[in-house]
Amino acid sequence: MEKNIQYLFSLLDSDQQKNLIIEMSNHFKMKPLSIRNNWFSHYKEIPKRNQSEVLTMLQRKIKIINLTPQL
Repeated sequence: MEKNIQYLFSLLDSDQQKNLIIEMSNHFKMKPLSIRNNWFSHYKEIPKRNQSEVLTMLQRKIKIINLTPQL
């Protein structure tokens, strides 16, 4: 599951990644920098208890992006 999460996260551009990290920080009550560094950048260790929620959030974000018309 963790590789899937990392792969989906890599599909987002940098602005989309920032927005998602901010959403996650609000949801998980964590600092955005902590999520970015620990979950997606250096350590790439998402706690097991949060993995399914993170995956769901990523899938929703990608679905919204794909359904949004490009200008």
